[in-house]
Amino acid sequence: MDALTIHNTINLNSQRQMRRLIALAGVMLLATCAAHQSLAQPTNSTIAKQLNDNWNRCLEQSYRVSSTQTPDKNAAAEMAFQACTSEEQDLASVPDVREIMPHLKAATKRVLIDDGHLP
Repeated sequence: MDALTIHNTINLNSQRQMRRLIALAGVMLLATCAAHQSLAQPTNSTIAKQLNDNWNRCLEQSYRVSSTQTPDKNAAAEMAFQACTSEEQDLASVPDVREIMPHLKAATKRVLIDDGHLP
């Protein structure tokens, strides 16, 4: 195996792990809301899913536009996150989501930069 093949294999594994992390974070988000469903409003998990969908849709659209304005993928992702601040704040307002939000945001940013879109 040459160095390029090894690098590509490692990069592919990293992308798969990042996608799994995003999926896991989403499942954790929904599970947390579902666990508190009996203590809070009966629609917490539904609200969390809708707010997460809104945030992802905003990020996807904003990244698509910002990536045409700058060749720097990291800068494009940051611009997308800035454009979607209100959606992020809405999502973080759901009980227990605020605690995982930094991890969810970091994983989402990594997927945007690596893949150019969200799964």
